[in-house]
Amino acid sequence: MRPRLFSKRLTPAERGVYRGVVAFFVLVFLAMVWPVVTLFSHARPLIFGLPFFLFYLTVLLLGSFFVLLGLYLWEDRTGSSSDPGEETS
Repeated sequence: MRPRLFSKRLTPAERGVYRGVVAFFVLVFLAMVWPVVTLFSHARPLIFGLPFFLFYLTVLLLGSFFVLLGLYLWEDRTGSSSDPGEETS
C-alpha cells in the first residue's frame, strides 16, 4: 500500500498539513546535526536540573512526539489514512 503522503488525490489542505510535518522534521534533523548543535552544546545554564544541551534535545524530542501525535489524531479524525476506494488489509 502506498503511503498517503505520496497520493495524487490529496486536497490542498491535506497537502499543506503533510508539507508542514515534513518541513518540521527536516528542521529538527538540521537542529540536531553539526554545526547547528554546536550553538547549544554547553552545560550551563541548568534548566530543570538538566544541562542546556540535554534540555535542548529533550525539547526537540517532545516537539517531534507532539507533531506526530497531532498528525495521527488529524488523520484519524478526517479519515485520511488511506485513499478512497482503496481496500485496507
